[in-house]
Amino acid sequence: MIKNMNKNKFQKIFKRATVEQMRVDLHSGHSLKGYFEASYPIKERGLLTSTIETPGKLPALKAPKKDPVSADVENSIALHGYYGDLDETQASDPRLWAYLSHVEFRKYTLARWGLDGHYSDLKDGASKKRAINQLMEHWFVSGNDRDLRRHAIARLWWASHLTYAPWEKDPEFFGDLKNKDPYFYTRILLSTQDIYQQVLERAMGRSSHVLITVLDYLGKNKEFAQSRENVRSLMKELNLVYGTKKIITLNRPALENLISRVASEITD
Repeated sequence: MIKNMNKNKFQKIFKRATVEQMRVDLHSGHSLKGYFEASYPIKERGLLTSTIETPGKLPALKAPKKDPVSADVENSIALHGYYGDLDETQASDPRLWAYLSHVEFRKYTLARWGLDGHYSDLKDGASKKRAINQLMEHWFVSGNDRDLRRHAIARLWWASHLTYAPWEKDPEFFGDLKNKDPYFYTRILLSTQDIYQQVLERAMGRSSHVLITVLDYLGKNKEFAQSRENVRSLMKELNLVYGTKKIITLNRPALENLISRVASEITD
């Protein structure tokens, strides 16, 4: 067992072959029981030292039993602050996120995205398959956007990365939205699980123009945003437009008008 890596100057990650074997072992059910354990047995030969510098003590991620979603914003900001210098290539690396979910943030991942009960509760093949699918979805990343948005740790970092101070990244488009809180739109995105899933997991979420403008509308129309069906319908309709009218090319006033019109049609 490897001791705490927090004192290392550079982030440890799994080797690619290690991650692939872990996936094989889980898919076969061989390692399923281990996902009920508090620690994960790893060996030095299965690790690499990355080029990612670590600033010091890891943030402590929280997962309140009564309302785990309530800590998403705080966790996202803490994780983004710690790993804020990641570039998008590093932040898409399955080896990094597998290591973080299985080792350094294992306690959080078990609490937020672990399996209920005990291994002995998995009585048949069907229940074991469901458990394996759940673990694959939240503990591993294949490298695509959807996996990154659902991974226990990656989703938190990416939520902040994609919404952090958009007026700094694109002052021409978002300059008038400047706010003293650089995580203003992160808070909206993670305010409910429905907003996160419906907004960020769709293709439109890849466009910062669409993403931030939608979040801006939801932030200004909280009653609308509180309805799961409203948010789902809005994103569904915008997705249809996205495929036909290429809304990512619209300027912000036109985009705002489109979002407002579609939302009005939903509530009429």
